[in-house]
Amino acid sequence: MKKGQWYPGTMARAVSRLKKDLALVDLVVELVDARAPSSSHNHELERLIKNKERLVLLHKADRGESEINSRWLFYFQRQKLPAMLSSVQMPRTVKSFLGYLESRGRHLRGSRFKRALRLVIVGIPNVGKSTLLNYLVGRAAARTGDRPGVTRGHQWVRLLAGVELLDTPGILPPLLTEEAVFPLAAIGALPPERIERQQVALQLLERYQQQGKLSRLKRRYDILKGSPAAMLEQIGVSRGCLLPGEKIDLERTAALLLADYQAGNLGRFTLEEPPPL
Repeated sequence: MKKGQWYPGTMARAVSRLKKDLALVDLVVELVDARAPSSSHNHELERLIKNKERLVLLHKADRGESEINSRWLFYFQRQKLPAMLSSVQMPRTVKSFLGYLESRGRHLRGSRFKRALRLVIVGIPNVGKSTLLNYLVGRAAARTGDRPGVTRGHQWVRLLAGVELLDTPGILPPLLTEEAVFPLAAIGALPPERIERQQVALQLLERYQQQGKLSRLKRRYDILKGSPAAMLEQIGVSRGCLLPGEKIDLERTAALLLADYQAGNLGRFTLEEPPPL
């Protein structure tokens, strides 16, 4: 399926707006999903931001496996990209992020510019931008409004002394490759009406099976055994996903399984490991 079929003109408009927003900031914070950091990372961002400072947040880190999270941090740092863990369910990670911003803000105020650090948070759909923005804005002191001559028509939030956040979730289109479609579909980054949910669900079950982690599914769905197709049927029966005549509604079952995975109800499970360095 072609890229344009995944995302219509609204995505193009969002990217056009993002380009304008990027001109206003010093720091670009890119959120990637900790369960699929490679597929949810937009490599075109380098071209868009040019020479601006950048930080990668492995968001929803509470849903990725701890040991693999650490290896992804090391991988990004070896690529000369500062990286941190992030999750609103792990307040210490947000505290560390704010500490990083405070440090960068002090540095900018101490430079010849003598002004606040301005940042924007960007990422592909459903990676958690709005949730993190709402969390940060909710704990921030106040909105600062338009900044004459520089940020007219934009809303800023003062997060910390000398640190201002552009209050808009910058949307990046995912870069679709054959390898990226499954992980992006599994984490909910692709429109559900444009994916084969049963196929994605079967692939997800197969991944759990291959990695010997079916116990995480059994805690949610009782006994699971056999092939991925057999397991999907068992989940449908156990959750009452039935059609008239006691036929299993596999489409509804697949949607339920994917929703559980995306919400973190199936334990911490990462779909992508960092490539060798």
